[in-house]
Amino acid sequence: MNSNIVIDARLYGPQHTGLGRYTKNLLVALKGLPTFNQYHFTLLVYPELLTEIKKDLGNNFTYVPTNIRHYSLREQLCLPFLLNKLHPDLVHFTHLDKPILYFKTSLVTVHDLIRHFSKGPETSTKSSLLYWPKYWGYLLMTRIVLATSYLIVPSNFWRDYILNKYNFNPKKIITTYEAVDPKFLQKSSKPQSLKSNPSNYILYTGNLYPHKNIDIVLKALTKLPSIKLKIICARSVFTKTIEKQVSHYRLQKQVEFLGFVPDSKFSQIYRQALALVHPSFWEGFSLTGLEAMSLNCPVIAAKSSCLPEIYGNSALFFDPKDSTTLIDQILLLQKSDTLRHKLIKLGHLQVAKYSWTKTAKGTLSFYEKIIHEKS
Repeated sequence: MNSNIVIDARLYGPQHTGLGRYTKNLLVALKGLPTFNQYHFTLLVYPELLTEIKKDLGNNFTYVPTNIRHYSLREQLCLPFLLNKLHPDLVHFTHLDKPILYFKTSLVTVHDLIRHFSKGPETSTKSSLLYWPKYWGYLLMTRIVLATSYLIVPSNFWRDYILNKYNFNPKKIITTYEAVDPKFLQKSSKPQSLKSNPSNYILYTGNLYPHKNIDIVLKALTKLPSIKLKIICARSVFTKTIEKQVSHYRLQKQVEFLGFVPDSKFSQIYRQALALVHPSFWEGFSLTGLEAMSLNCPVIAAKSSCLPEIYGNSALFFDPKDSTTLIDQILLLQKSDTLRHKLIKLGHLQVAKYSWTKTAKGTLSFYEKIIHEKS
């Protein structure tokens, strides 16, 4: 009888941001593997997503709709009973939200542990009184989940951190790199179609949490009056903080908040930019730079966390605590058309190193190893 692998796919699709894209692309790639049919796959899904998921995945999986919501008390108390009824040989939780009362064989994808480094009430929308009890609870639950699970991480940076921080068994953790969404790649340009005279703006894409370190870009702009910054980001409480910083530095004429950008304009904005600047202190994998590379946009990234590992020699790097090093890289790129063309070509080569098929193969191989060990 085929082994029964249950995958928690409740957070499925782009509406659930990076976690949803990971879950969707992993499942789509899994069903295309030649050994897929050697296993029986069961997916936990929210009822309202079932039609969308079936459209993407067809009848390749058994679907179990459930209204047990993420981050809820019901998830902690009721989800273990539901899982036990399914008699799984292995359960894969696609992010760090495993019920601590589920004691059978499980695998957890830990996308990052950024909250270990970026902490304090200013990093959250919660009140100060609520923040610290929730934070301490998060640390306790994280320790319990890691101690009772096999793990997948998206970069060796986080693998090494977990091995050292928790004295984790190296045989119970693997790295599976993520990749640019296939639909995104369909819209990308060939490296030959280069824009020789880019516009005088740099791009920032992503949320504006404090660990994203957007302040270093604003400081650099004060010394670069001819350069503008376009920010692609949904509005949030953190947007107001950055708007205040823009006013403080008197950069209102240089900074533009684009908010949500439709697909029809997305590619053009990237291709015309001087560069995407990625100043973050901490990232789990960071598709942002790879997406930019696929659209002929050079990348200037912070030399921090996993970014050098993921981007390799296809980006220019700067010290995320020193705005002068960012200024130097922007000016260097602005003055050299040859460097720009080189980075674009290297970017396409870097993007090609990653694929969801590779991610799925590594994941399925780990499933096989875990089940074999437990049988």
